[in-house]
Amino acid sequence: MNELKIAFLGAGEISERFILMAKKLKGVRMCAIYSRTLKNAEAKAEEHGIQRYFNDYKAMLKFEKPDCVVITTPHSMHAKHAIDCMKAGAHVLVEKPVATSFADAKKMVLASKKYKKLMMGLPFDHYPHYLRALDFVKEKYIGKILSGHSELSVSGPPRNNWYYDKKIAKGGAVLDVGCYALSRLISIMGPVKKVTAFVNMLIPKRILPSGEKIRPSVDDNAFMILEFEGGTFASVKASWAHTHYENYTAIYGRHGAVYINADNQPLVVKTEKKIKGKKIAFRNFDNCYVPDNFPAFEPEDDILGKFIGYVREGVQPVYNAQQSLHIMEVMDAAYKSAKTGKAVKITTPFKMWWDKEKSIQNFNEFI
Repeated sequence: MNELKIAFLGAGEISERFILMAKKLKGVRMCAIYSRTLKNAEAKAEEHGIQRYFNDYKAMLKFEKPDCVVITTPHSMHAKHAIDCMKAGAHVLVEKPVATSFADAKKMVLASKKYKKLMMGLPFDHYPHYLRALDFVKEKYIGKILSGHSELSVSGPPRNNWYYDKKIAKGGAVLDVGCYALSRLISIMGPVKKVTAFVNMLIPKRILPSGEKIRPSVDDNAFMILEFEGGTFASVKASWAHTHYENYTAIYGRHGAVYINADNQPLVVKTEKKIKGKKIAFRNFDNCYVPDNFPAFEPEDDILGKFIGYVREGVQPVYNAQQSLHIMEVMDAAYKSAKTGKAVKITTPFKMWWDKEKSIQNFNEFI
């Protein structure tokens, strides 16, 4: 197995998860880490045994010539950093959101094609409960898909940092947590056709857990209505105003439903068909099951493991640049819709990465 050199562009809190993933993978060498503040890069390098540290990422790229770069810098820097890395010869894994504008995301896709480098953008849904859910998003179990709902609502970033500053972050809850809810929906239901959205700042004077009082300049409250193939609708809620963590996706069919990560259950299937698993009481519904046989989840199945696998095999990631572009267009459209009060059409296609039934959103028959 050829050793791959991996560098980290960003040494903040988010980088930690990818460094820990890298330590579990074979044939990967952590060659360098970058931070604007050299002391931060040095501390992270010493803590995790990363060979070198830099406060000039272009110098890092030129000196180290990494095969892969993980980008965890502030959102508005993702596009420039990803393009510079691909130009320097590295494949890139970009933290969410892939960019802060549709225009920037298009530039990233073009760079991926121009420099012939893989670009894998987050969010990432390839977890066992999500993959197992796809086995039941079928007419046999739930009938035609009628609608969906996805939500990620939190109390907001706990520190007064760039997340609350529109000049740096460009956006708030839509970009930070809305992308997760969107990704889970579109991976199941397909490309979005049209978006109507409501986005605002609900809490203009915010008290952080430390007691510090701040005045944010980004959105913290969003609700989107999405139109999909066949005229089906789905709703998305993204909030930085919740007192508690709410993070789930539901797909509603004509004869049943699939609930992912709802009510402290990894997966619940409501169906008239008997399936292998544990029958449970769920929201006072009949015929609800937690299925058996969730897929295994090894380091190679995690975000960085998948990315490294794609690089080794020369295979475009299932969460490819085109799907990232689609998610970015939807978020961009949400802001436009909220500003104009009008629905916004979505133009970008993407190829479904799982074997979805072609007829499940086709209503040209008696049901």
